[in-house]
Amino acid sequence: MRTEILMPKLGLTMTQGTVMEWLKKVGDPVSKGEILFTVENDKAVVEVESPAEGILQEILVPPGGTQEVGKPVAYLSSTAVPTHSVAFAQSESSAYSESAAYIPASPLAKRLARENRIDLSTVRGTGPEGAVVERDLVQLLRQSPSSSLPSREAAPPTAAQPASQPRFPTAAPEVTPSEGAPLRQAASPPTGTSTIHTLTPFQIRAAERMVQSWTTIPQFTLWVDVEINALEDFHQALKDKGKSVSFTVLLAKFLALTLKQYPLLNASWRGQGAVEMYSHIHVGIATDTPLGLFVPVLKDCGIKPIQALQEEWQELSRRGKEGKLAPTDLSGGTITLTNLGMFGIKRFQAIVNPPQVAILSVGERRRIPREADPLSFISVIEFGLSADHRVVDGAYGARFLKSFKEALESPLLTLASIV
Repeated sequence: MRTEILMPKLGLTMTQGTVMEWLKKVGDPVSKGEILFTVENDKAVVEVESPAEGILQEILVPPGGTQEVGKPVAYLSSTAVPTHSVAFAQSESSAYSESAAYIPASPLAKRLARENRIDLSTVRGTGPEGAVVERDLVQLLRQSPSSSLPSREAAPPTAAQPASQPRFPTAAPEVTPSEGAPLRQAASPPTGTSTIHTLTPFQIRAAERMVQSWTTIPQFTLWVDVEINALEDFHQALKDKGKSVSFTVLLAKFLALTLKQYPLLNASWRGQGAVEMYSHIHVGIATDTPLGLFVPVLKDCGIKPIQALQEEWQELSRRGKEGKLAPTDLSGGTITLTNLGMFGIKRFQAIVNPPQVAILSVGERRRIPREADPLSFISVIEFGLSADHRVVDGAYGARFLKSFKEALESPLLTLASIV
């Protein structure tokens, strides 16, 4: 008897998925409920369990291949099968694909290794517990001579169709910032060569949403400086009591408390003048992971205690680092928080994540002289609010930032007011 393993539907909008990794080989025994393969859709990389017990008889979709939802990607058999039933040919890539199966690595790192014929056992991982992640492969590719990396011939660009910039150039000369010239590969043939980097389904969907946001939402951005000395003292006091809390969680909590006074910012634009306002406040937090930018959602920030939010955020962060965020972790956000302060960015204009109405940006923590006493210093962060002008105007946004500033500058008073 043969059992079909189908491409699962992992979201309402999912029509196809990309197989990232098979955790079993043809001929391996499989138990019901055991993780069989991983799939990337437009939101996350998800582990897929086997629906039945048996022997993996045939793999129809190799790593990196796509399949429509509901169509078979493999077959299970109740009896052992001969090795010649493998659906895709084993080639010279077997060395690096076998290595990828046994070396701790993120799905994207394994795919890059397959595409560039790299043995993962030779790569020093910098991810969690020494796992190989995307940046390790990117660094290796950039250091490798161009002759050892695959490339595709590309026709010269025309005026109507500019050349696309590869995300991971196979070889790039040293260029100082002052030169200001576009990067060129050394000793390129007269016809020119380039590599084509294909975005993942998630990256494609993210790109489409950003285009949708920038071209259809009349958005504006306001900024305000906030003194955070009292917030830092509160943060340290929690730590001293053995209740360490991420600064991100504190910001999400005070954002939610402030939003209760400004419901139009905790909302979604539904078109034709309709705005859906939410009683719950689910804060999406833009997060840099080994697989790229994801926005896991911290649920019910307005009502849950800070410590409960911290525990949930720790779990979301762990799954993000391991590339195991589920679609439910990434859905339901009512507003977004994005922080580039750790990179030394003082301020930036965040782009609204549709259909949400607003997004809050967090800049770098700075030490500046106190106005009343130039010999003493205070800690300051510049926050930015980008909002949909169809729903709120500048005055509404300014009042929100003023209230948010007051909440952060008097955290104990803010928390006391909700008791």
